Amino acid sequence: GAQVLAIEALNPTRDAALAPGLTGKWSLLYTGATPEDAAARSALEGPLGSTLTEVTGSSGNAAMASYFQGGNAAGAATRAADGKDINAQASGSDGKKPLGRSIILLDGAVENKGNFQDIDAEAGTVENRAELELFGLPLQVRIEANCAPVDAELTGGDCKRLTVAFQRVAFTLGPLPTVTLPLGWINDGKGPEGWLDTTYLDEDFRLGRGDKGSTFVTVRRA
Repeated sequence: GAQVLAIEALNPTRDAALAPGLTGKWSLLYTGATPEDAAARSALEGPLGSTLTEVTGSSGNAAMASYFQGGNAAGAATRAADGKDINAQASGSDGKKPLGRSIILLDGAVENKGNFQDIDAEAGTVENRAELELFGLPLQVRIEANCAPVDAELTGGDCKRLTVAFQRVAFTLGPLPTVTLPLGWINDGKGPEGWLDTTYLDEDFRLGRGDKGSTFVTVRRA
């Protein structure tokens, strides 16, 4: 919406994909997409891909935490830019992790406790992580990827885009051994690919847009 565009216009960091501040540990506060984009993503990814997207918080259907009053990404961005309760929300002031929500999987048996993204731009790696509960047991889903900046000429003269190639997904349920599934066999050995634009970046707050039509809000965590 207009408020998101207004926040992006205040972006203090040009060439965010090359900025040292992009590297860090981020907590997802909100993600959303239009119904049309969400439907197109679901059709493209299929049931398994849609499930992974949903549990890792990158789908357009993700429910918001009660923290957001505006009902959309613009309201979230405005509150974050105003500096209200960012640190409390990032750590979970009520003892819960960010974006705690229930998702409709396995007849409501899965509860999402938080979603996180760790970026190491120098090493060219990204990890998306979801902390869940499955029938009361802790379940962690990690999706590991390689990333690289895209030439600024392809994004309007501002180097804001990272290409992302997903390499593996790992599941850890309670005390059981971690199960890792390689993704490199997809897409001629490259793994599933996408991109990520950082459209606002400061010391604590990041606003971005993804190739699946999503807008997301993250804050830096300690």
